[in-house]
Amino acid sequence: MKGFRLAAGCWLLAVGASAATIDRVAAVIDRDVLTVSEISQMADIRFFPRKAGQTDDDYRHDILESLIAQALRFRDVERFGAQDISKDSIEARLLEIQKRFASPSEFTAALARAELTLDEARTLVKRQLQVEAYVQERFAPLIFVSSEEIDSYYRGDWSQQRRQRGLAIPPLNDVREDIRALLRAGRLQTEIEKWTAQLRARANVDIYSWK
Repeated sequence: MKGFRLAAGCWLLAVGASAATIDRVAAVIDRDVLTVSEISQMADIRFFPRKAGQTDDDYRHDILESLIAQALRFRDVERFGAQDISKDSIEARLLEIQKRFASPSEFTAALARAELTLDEARTLVKRQLQVEAYVQERFAPLIFVSSEEIDSYYRGDWSQQRRQRGLAIPPLNDVREDIRALLRAGRLQTEIEKWTAQLRARANVDIYSWK
């Protein structure tokens, strides 16, 4: 079993090279190394969602970028103390990943190909959820969406998108909270991207390969 490494301040799978294979370096984040085999592991178990019609090469590149972002974010989480995550939350996220396969047995087979145990997959899920919990605690309370912004979005982009899809446009009061949640989610993602860019700017990140 390859297993995985959880380097100090990093969020990476660890793939030990066998006697017959020398693993290749995909990226170096300061002094932490991410290998091509680690990307293959994540691709095998479909840890990150894959866009419809995405090529294998593009998917692997997205995985590399996601692993780098998660590693940088988890360092910040550890500085302030990672929250404990309930077993139910971990199992729920693991089930989401499993549903990316046609059956539970296919997911089990993917874990075997990646040489990961179910408990190792749970550990990776836990770290992902710890980052998400930190984001909710640090950034979510700072995001405010006014009634005026909701009204403007409803009259503009939201209604236009509904018309283009041939859908009815319900009264604003029926969808006000849905639009508020949509706008909040968009702004939260913007804050996450800004935070990640700042973390990356302070780190030395060198990318070599993802194939």
